Amino acid sequence: MRTIMYHYVREGDASMPYFRHLDFANFRRQLDFFESEYGFVERDEFDAFLAKGTMPKKAGKVLLTFDDGFSDHYDYVYPELMRRRLWGAFYVPASPYLDNAMLDVHRIHLLCGTVAGQDLVNATVALVHEDMMPDSRVSGFRNATYTKQNNIQGITEVKRILNYYIDYKYRNYVVSKLCDKYQIDSSVEKFYMDKGGMSQMESDGMIIGSHSVSHPVMSKLTREEQRAEIESSFGFLRSFLRLERSTYCHPYGGFHTFNGDTIDLLNDHGVEFSFNVESREIVRSDSVQSRQHLPRFDCNEFPFGQASGG
Repeated sequence: MRTIMYHYVREGDASMPYFRHLDFANFRRQLDFFESEYGFVERDEFDAFLAKGTMPKKAGKVLLTFDDGFSDHYDYVYPELMRRRLWGAFYVPASPYLDNAMLDVHRIHLLCGTVAGQDLVNATVALVHEDMMPDSRVSGFRNATYTKQNNIQGITEVKRILNYYIDYKYRNYVVSKLCDKYQIDSSVEKFYMDKGGMSQMESDGMIIGSHSVSHPVMSKLTREEQRAEIESSFGFLRSFLRLERSTYCHPYGGFHTFNGDTIDLLNDHGVEFSFNVESREIVRSDSVQSRQHLPRFDCNEFPFGQASGG
């Protein structure tokens, strides 16, 4: 099986000339490609894999996953999957709904999509001092991040500073200052799916899962902080969904973004399976050995999956 990871799937917006997204027309072309080359994993086939490690008879079938709970997923992806009689797994962070505020990681995306790379680097560096970045020397955060993104000059460094290096107690302040400077619209209502939409999607066979509360790099948190992220996120989802399957997706993804505490806590909480980011196919042994970090390819590793924008 090949699990594919998507984030933004939408049409272009002239007000954000550098915003990285998969154009909806190319998303449809990629689904056509997957259908002709591999086929798609049926729900009963995936259930059999989870229950017994049984693989689909046809090797290499595709499973679709969508991260971050964007309105794109309700407006564009969900109707297209329904039209094709397909299903997908959608992973939602809880904080925007609990706090009525856009996540910093997504405000950073809007900044990167609106402001020229070098200008944004200069503005960020002017606000962030070395003592605010305790994780700047963590080799995994430098060497294993954004390796599959072709960002315009400066953007990768901005993302590393604000998503990985900076101490979280400073990040909201820095991101808010940048958003004020560049007049970024941080409206929650139009950026994320609403709860009614997610309930409708679940009723139509889509899987809705946890993507933590605040989308942190979990490996930077204490065990108790991680516990709160996991437990509160599932509590939020269970407040309005049936949630027949308990499933999770590691924020950011990659083995540097979680640790043994994360895996223990997911198991303790009864999470049935979780997705990571790792460019390889799912094999039979993953049903046991990689249950809480099943591999996924980025959509840009396949035809028609390259991002538009900066």
